[in-house]
Amino acid sequence: QSMGEIEKAEPDDLGVTFGGSASKGHQVTLARHDSLAKIFGTSDTHQADDLLMHCVKVLRADEAGDGGKSNDELHFMVSIIRDLAPKDAIERMLTVQMAATHVATIRAARRLAHSDNLHQVNAHYVGFNKLARTFAVQIEAMRKHRTGGKQTVVVQHVNVSDGGQAIVGNVTRGGAGV
Repeated sequence: QSMGEIEKAEPDDLGVTFGGSASKGHQVTLARHDSLAKIFGTSDTHQADDLLMHCVKVLRADEAGDGGKSNDELHFMVSIIRDLAPKDAIERMLTVQMAATHVATIRAARRLAHSDNLHQVNAHYVGFNKLARTFAVQIEAMRKHRTGGKQTVVVQHVNVSDGGQAIVGNVTRGGAGV
């Protein structure tokens, strides 16, 4: 089955449910044998399994087990990866990193909000700030990867008065005599 034949999962239909616990073992139930492959955008089911395990590894034991609310983080990560629809190996790895960075950023924000003294505030602010900046860099890396580094600017509406001129393109100022 080629990449072009992999059907993407429909919204609100991950085709995956999570249960178990870190101590008793995680349980992943697939509605279809290729549910994870669809989510991660690969025809390699072993790679999809490994990418899911990368998601589990960044979570605390109580965030990736027991089938209850603690599974929200794992479900969230997998659903975000599905929505980002990775198209190649770079995007698969980057989407897992982005999901993990987002979860870590939210944890840091929670710690910052619950800080009791200035030392804690400073420490948690630094961590939160670094994670938020990392996420922004990851978004830019994804954009550049998907567009090949090209940037497109679309002008949707331009008014030009009588006798005026509209210029489309790069405009620079300076140079000799200006």
